[in-house]
Amino acid sequence: MSVGRALRSEGGAPRVLVAAKAPLPGAAKTRLCPPFTAEQAALLAEAFLADVLAAARAVDPGAGLLCRAADAADLRRRFPGAPLAVQAGDGLSAALAHGVRGGAAVVAGDAPGVGPGAIAAALGSRADLALAPSHDGGFCLIRMRADRPGLFDGMTWSTGSVLDELVSAARAAGLSVELLDPIADVDTAADLAAVDLAAAPATRALLREGGITHTPIAPPVLG
Repeated sequence: MSVGRALRSEGGAPRVLVAAKAPLPGAAKTRLCPPFTAEQAALLAEAFLADVLAAARAVDPGAGLLCRAADAADLRRRFPGAPLAVQAGDGLSAALAHGVRGGAAVVAGDAPGVGPGAIAAALGSRADLALAPSHDGGFCLIRMRADRPGLFDGMTWSTGSVLDELVSAARAAGLSVELLDPIADVDTAADLAAVDLAAAPATRALLREGGITHTPIAPPVLG
């Protein structure tokens, strides 16, 4: 039996959600500029989402997107057929509290190199809280088996201490925690250059097949 068949949502709520923002020029992946233009950064952001959603669907064919209400119409147009979980608030705390409700795994939409195995590992974890660290002190993948909607309250987001803060808060609440293998997200051109493009076909196609011309950085050479 394939991983996808084993963990599919079977028409119910998605078991995997991809945290997504509308990939709009000037609003998406702005730390890629420079060397990329705002338009190129937006194209890359959309490709990242496509790659992450494909990995999520390999585990759960009913995987969907987790987004703000303001981004829903744009994402629905770009990814027709993908279920949307629209969060009640605009902040990251609200997004995660909504996304992990019911035991779903939430994976960052800017981690194009994530593989189905990493997502399946989060769903299969026996810990109350499973996290895949990112390189900057945060995390790219989360799954909670226990319902603790207030766990994210007071978190200091966008800092290098996010992972440590969340782990400490979880353990203080009596939750067991499993740290999975790290996953790289993409914030800068240097991050993008380190991505394994073999695991990111949409991003690879954009960089190598003319979606972005005159690529400002040299992507990794595939062996």
